Amino acid sequence: MTEDKEIQQVCVLVLDYGSPRSLEDVKEYYTRIRRGHGPSDEELQGLRHKYECIGGQSQLMESTAWQVARLQEELQNELPFAKVTVVQAHKYIEPLIADVAKELNHYDTVVVLMMNPYGTDILNASYLEPLKPFMNDRWKVVPHWADAPTLVSSWVDRVKETLCTLPAGANPQYVCTAHSVPLMKGITYDGYVHSLQQVMQSIADQLQLPHPTLAWQSAGTRGEWLTPTVEMVTEQAGTKGHTHVVYMPIGFTCTHMEVSYDLDIERRDQCEQLGMTYVRVPMPDRDTLFVKAMAHGVLTALWKEG
Repeated sequence: MTEDKEIQQVCVLVLDYGSPRSLEDVKEYYTRIRRGHGPSDEELQGLRHKYECIGGQSQLMESTAWQVARLQEELQNELPFAKVTVVQAHKYIEPLIADVAKELNHYDTVVVLMMNPYGTDILNASYLEPLKPFMNDRWKVVPHWADAPTLVSSWVDRVKETLCTLPAGANPQYVCTAHSVPLMKGITYDGYVHSLQQVMQSIADQLQLPHPTLAWQSAGTRGEWLTPTVEMVTEQAGTKGHTHVVYMPIGFTCTHMEVSYDLDIERRDQCEQLGMTYVRVPMPDRDTLFVKAMAHGVLTALWKEG
């Protein structure tokens, strides 16, 4: 992208999983996730129960809408010679990715940003597949944005605030969490794991956190997934005499089911059973530094030649 006298029409297409907007959406949402195979009545009852436990719906849609709106403001300030439009599409709930993408080819440039800072070719593929019929040389993809300096700064600020709430004499275990992925022959997730480890270590170095651990959460029920799991790490913290477990869900971009239920309910219960106090760092639901990290990814893609 080059700066010239003519106003450039730039669209940023933000992609995420999406989330059911109500309990009535749960069945269709999970049917799409399972590629047309709907949950059984028993599974559906369990899924609906989880959403009922967190108030009937995830916060994901509300939080990402705020982030997208702030991203447009941030990018417009950074690109005064362009007219920036940021739109959002979801993998498993309307508006779906293909339905939004087919309306975008009148823009001079389209930049695709996935709401996963730690993207790899394998993890990004399912987001990009619906875009293939519409993409041309005016489209650019942000493959990952975990290297944005303000991503770490965003987490450092929120972790620091959380640590101020710990009582004197606390002996916490620091656990960074991210979504697990299934282990399959011939597929490696080294890039995903390495990026998360780098962000975790940067946070730990800046705050002098001793022995942080990266743990995997929210795995499926079939096959083998990454380890150590967050359940394992929490159990180990209990045997080592820790008084608190401080969870930092660095693999996620906002508050949603994996945070509100899998951590705030299930891990809290586990901590209490083990005689420890559950502590979780707030998510970047409305964090301007986090939005700057998103913008960093977009701007890097825009200025990259080719």
